[in-house]
Amino acid sequence: MGILSLLRRHPVLRRLWIGAMISGLGDTFTWMALTWYLVERTHSGAAVGTMLLCFSLPTVITGGLIGKWLDRRQPRPLMMADNLARALLIGLIPLFDKLHWLPLTTVYIIAALMGALSPATRVGTRLLTPYLVPDEDLESANAALGLTEQLPGVIGPALAGVAIAAWGAPQTLILDSISFLALIAAIATMPNIPREGPKADAPKSWTILKRYPTAALVTVLSFVFFFAYGPTEAALPIFVKEFLHSNAAGMGMLWSAVGVGSALGSLGIGWLARYPAGITMAGIALLWGICQLGMAFAPSLGYAIAAFFFGGIAWGPYLAIETSFLQRTVDKSEHGTFFGVHTALLAPSMPLGAALGGALLLRISAQQVLLGVALTCLLGGIVALFIPGLRKAEPER
Repeated sequence: MGILSLLRRHPVLRRLWIGAMISGLGDTFTWMALTWYLVERTHSGAAVGTMLLCFSLPTVITGGLIGKWLDRRQPRPLMMADNLARALLIGLIPLFDKLHWLPLTTVYIIAALMGALSPATRVGTRLLTPYLVPDEDLESANAALGLTEQLPGVIGPALAGVAIAAWGAPQTLILDSISFLALIAAIATMPNIPREGPKADAPKSWTILKRYPTAALVTVLSFVFFFAYGPTEAALPIFVKEFLHSNAAGMGMLWSAVGVGSALGSLGIGWLARYPAGITMAGIALLWGICQLGMAFAPSLGYAIAAFFFGGIAWGPYLAIETSFLQRTVDKSEHGTFFGVHTALLAPSMPLGAALGGALLLRISAQQVLLGVALTCLLGGIVALFIPGLRKAEPER
């Protein structure tokens, strides 16, 4: 079923999609604004890597705890509380900037608090989706929700670049604070889902990976993929300024290109769903590596935009394929625990890679960092193709 047709037929999913889309646009503004603010203030990719670590490392602790909580209770109240708290937290940055109370430490603390809360919505959405659509529509539903992260990348970075130029980076964050309210309104309409009491054999958070070994292998592949991508986040602003001789608007166009490509790539989810998830994800890693290689050697901004666009097409279906496979493989009564652990593992992977990229930028050029990312993705994809468990990657139930 097409994504538009699916959203028309399932109004509850449609409301969640609209709220998440607005919130995703706000997240894009925050990512652009904070990245550019730190680069202008510190002239260092390491500061960007530190911020990303602050957003993600608390998830390692809170992801599993929140996941187990969601297996026993309705996700709606915690998801609403999470978004309200994060709306207030991100709103503190422009306020403190106006009051001249914005040392880098304050930015990092706010980022850490927001990161600690974020698994509630991410995991809660994965719990709700299988109850909102029939099983045969699961890939399309996850692709639709994936678009809430991809489509904001189409216009969000360019709009954010204009807003940053007009208002300054900190004040641009007010838009993200407002966008959280749309998602809160959508979550408030979500239905109750079946909840059970604690099981006698319920696994502790991290031991659930032993219960679902193929799902664990898929998670490892995703960790490697995201970690290998991470240095791009730190290197790209420097690459744009020093190698492509552009500015925040140029960086915005790059991210818009990958957003357009991702949205187009998601349209192929129905065709790709016929193949084993492991092979598909390994192939995506290979294609992304090839496109990243092209960007590293791009002679101009236009060539870099084209490389990122085709990389986005390759990347687009990844999360929908991975999420659908995990939702079918893991028992519904343990979705919260598994996805909590999954989130705890994956959330720091990209920022850890970004921190590595920031450290590498002290010794090598941004172009060399991007080249290293491309080669790592290519190597990871090749290795994954030869792992039997990932080559099959069929549901274990």
